[in-house]
Amino acid sequence: MDNSTGGMRALGIDPLSGKQLFAVTEPGSRLDAMADGHAIKAAAALVAVTGTILENGGDASELVPDLYSALSEMVEVAARHFEPTPLDTRVFEAATRALGEALRGAR
Repeated sequence: MDNSTGGMRALGIDPLSGKQLFAVTEPGSRLDAMADGHAIKAAAALVAVTGTILENGGDASELVPDLYSALSEMVEVAARHFEPTPLDTRVFEAATRALGEALRGAR
């Protein structure tokens, strides 16, 4: 999982050639979604392999560069898809009323 692809993102493995496929993706495009999916699958596989090595008392230090690369890409994917909840009073009004009623009823 090397990040030296010149801005291109991995899309997966070509089943015919067995080679890694890369593309320059536009935000929100089908290729971008494919690259996000591949990044998630690759990171999950790497986590599973690393976990197995560590659980069996092995040395996973050789995987650190790949883990760093996968984590970096996952942070980028998560940041693109993260939508923070606005801290608007409307979000909390119903919960606040319910909590107030519950506290009044507990007296």
